[in-house]
Amino acid sequence: MLRHKVEHIKLPSGLEGLIIDTPKTGVVVAEVSFRAGEFMLPKEKWETAHLMEHVLLGANKYYKKARDFQAAIEQNGAYSNASTSVYDITYEVESADFEWQRVLGLLFDAISTPLFLQEEFDTEKSNVREELMSRSNNHFRHLNLGLRQAMGLCSLTDPERIELMESVTREDLVKHYKKTHTLPNARFVIAGNFKGHYDEVVELLKQRLKLSTSGKRIPLPDETPISPQDPLVARKPSVPNIYLYLDMYAPRVFNEKESHALNLLSTLMTETMYSRVFGTAREKGWVYGMGSGSAHLGSATGWWMGAQVSKTNSQPLLRLIRDECLRVRNGEIDDEDFDAAKKHLLGKTMRSGQTASGLVNQYGKYYMNDEVEDLSKLANKLKKLKKSDCIKLFQELSSESSWGIGVLGATSMVPARKLHAYASEIFAQTN
Repeated sequence: MLRHKVEHIKLPSGLEGLIIDTPKTGVVVAEVSFRAGEFMLPKEKWETAHLMEHVLLGANKYYKKARDFQAAIEQNGAYSNASTSVYDITYEVESADFEWQRVLGLLFDAISTPLFLQEEFDTEKSNVREELMSRSNNHFRHLNLGLRQAMGLCSLTDPERIELMESVTREDLVKHYKKTHTLPNARFVIAGNFKGHYDEVVELLKQRLKLSTSGKRIPLPDETPISPQDPLVARKPSVPNIYLYLDMYAPRVFNEKESHALNLLSTLMTETMYSRVFGTAREKGWVYGMGSGSAHLGSATGWWMGAQVSKTNSQPLLRLIRDECLRVRNGEIDDEDFDAAKKHLLGKTMRSGQTASGLVNQYGKYYMNDEVEDLSKLANKLKKLKKSDCIKLFQELSSESSWGIGVLGATSMVPARKLHAYASEIFAQTN
């Protein structure tokens, strides 16, 4: 993990964020995030947040065209981007150390003074349509969004979003901007070699991020996942194999230690060639690759497992997933497997924090709940995890959770029901 120091800043304006001092880096990375995602919008206006994210880093008070602003911000090789999720819209820049004040100032100006030109709105509407259409080949994404929707979570598939996009107007963007882009609703994470002097960063935020100080931080939605009675089947005759997702949610937010244990569970099950599920399946020639991971909602915590697999191998793979999940549920984790998984997770985590950008990503969890984890102690926290931590969490996930399974490809409900039946054994209540 890159050596660093974190300062949690709270300004009288309501703006909060983290400044990360990274002595051994030559770049500055900055993110400004607003609780402004799609969950705030009615279904017919769902694409408003995404379109606003595209248009905002365009023409503004100081640059009359989007290309002029982009030319200014990128003139010395700096990078800028933005993203929209169900919960947040995040704007980011990365620049060389010698021009961070200029680049961050441009970002703050853009956020503070967008013009939302009709011509740029029309252009970006077309670009967003192309973006969503290009995602049509991302079958995992399509299945994930569909399964989230089937489980009652805030989600729409990309084809649905394309269809609904025509109902969004420029005025919708302006309205959503005014409602969400306020200082109390903003959070930032900025990393660079500041030598312990944060005053210049704070002053730049005060002088250039000029937004309303009214309101407060918009809370996350209260989502209650449900268990669909049937598997989700996204039939695509042109896809010969099967894309598979298994999702489960516990009805509460996991704490820091529990989140680490959940990541360790993923490592144990799928993250290496010697993991319990993927390693075994790969050894048997059943699957080329698969994964698992955690999902954090405002009111629940999820864990998923996914794979791309042939029709022939789909049932053996699901039986293996069932058997290995039941082993964990029954408290059966081999010491050797657990120690190997813990070492792998530790090394992977330390590698991910070797750059300023990596650190900003690590601290991105701050946007969810305003809590700041001390990453300098992360290695010791991971080393202290026990088998019982993972077992207890999975027992909760499998006994108190909502769960669902989805398949995509040239398949039908009959084989999907068989996979669903195997999965259901993981969640069967025992006396």
